[in-house]
Amino acid sequence: PDLVDIALCRNPQTAVSWASVRAAAAQVGTAKAAGLPTANLSIGPVLSSSKSFQDTGFIDSNGNLVGGSSVLTQINSSARLAVNYLIFDGGGRRAAIDAATAQQRAALASYADAAQGVVLNVITAYNSLAANRAVEAANLANLSFATQSRELATGRKRAGVATGADQLQAETSFAQAQLTLIQTRGAIATAAGQLAVAIGLPPTQRLDLAPTAPLASGDLLKAGADALIADAERLRPDIAAARANVDAAAANVRSAQSLGRPSLSVNANNTVSAIDTTVDRNFASAGLSLSVPLFSGWNTRYQIAGARAQLEQQTALAEQTRQQAGLTVYSNYVALDNALSSLATARILVRSASLSADLAQGRYKAGVGTFADLLNAQSALASARQQLVQAEYNVRTGNAQLARAVGSIGEAVDAERR
Repeated sequence: PDLVDIALCRNPQTAVSWASVRAAAAQVGTAKAAGLPTANLSIGPVLSSSKSFQDTGFIDSNGNLVGGSSVLTQINSSARLAVNYLIFDGGGRRAAIDAATAQQRAALASYADAAQGVVLNVITAYNSLAANRAVEAANLANLSFATQSRELATGRKRAGVATGADQLQAETSFAQAQLTLIQTRGAIATAAGQLAVAIGLPPTQRLDLAPTAPLASGDLLKAGADALIADAERLRPDIAAARANVDAAAANVRSAQSLGRPSLSVNANNTVSAIDTTVDRNFASAGLSLSVPLFSGWNTRYQIAGARAQLEQQTALAEQTRQQAGLTVYSNYVALDNALSSLATARILVRSASLSADLAQGRYKAGVGTFADLLNAQSALASARQQLVQAEYNVRTGNAQLARAVGSIGEAVDAERR
């Protein structure tokens, strides 16, 4: 569970989804802002210069024209405050708010879905690392058995009661066990790196992990497939997101329909102008404005048709998501049930193979069995151990995958904490 907490805080996937939630929340604010009045203030000083000529000029004693023209320079300034409020727009603003709110719900559901995906990835990576470590323990046991068989074959060869072929087969089996152990340790290093990345850390980060928890008993299976599918339709965030997208598409249809309806707004403005520092004009006005769309080249008609098509698309996608969720739940239900049955059989197989290997080793030591029989029993034991590890991994991962398919993986993690 601590790994899950770290992953939810550090994994980039959750950060991306949360950013989408914040963006959707901002879109809701933008849609609501359209229902508020707008006010604009404009100020504009203007410097002007004019030159005029008059017929009253005369020529002075030096021959220069005096008084024939004049230059006027002045500063004109104006300030205008305009307030506008859209009273009625045929339901367009309400539809835009509904669409943005639905998209916000979809973003929140997508965030929850991403978080559940991160949790599943962490659990899967952790189980993979635990399984590889269990394989290492099994391979160490196989190597120990192969070592005993090699020593037994070498001793019988020295005693002259076994052939060189037995010793060579024993050496081959021992080397194969060593090679398998080396490969397993490489797989452990890779699995540890994958787990580190799953929780948002560098792949080289060393992790000190607690012992693996006992295997769960598959309590989810007790509910039955039908009940789990019904729970998935209620709990899965991707289904909730798909339904929210349907609501958003329906709101977009209403928004498109509002484009063909009249709109009514009220506006008021006050303009003050001055020359230099003297106010020479103060004008105020207020009024109602009715806008009736008459013809837009069938643009509104096409927008409504497009919005309705998108609504049909989102409705179909929601149904597809629901059906796929049911199939995913059922597939994981069957897989977990099969994994639990396989686990019980694998445990019996390991017990039988272990007894058979001990018996074959004893018979060879007593000289009444062949080394080929010992190798076959040794190989069967190694295979049984591998199958037991795989069966345990399948049960652990199957529990998590079924919980994820139902949409209750968070509850599964909380149950482990308790």
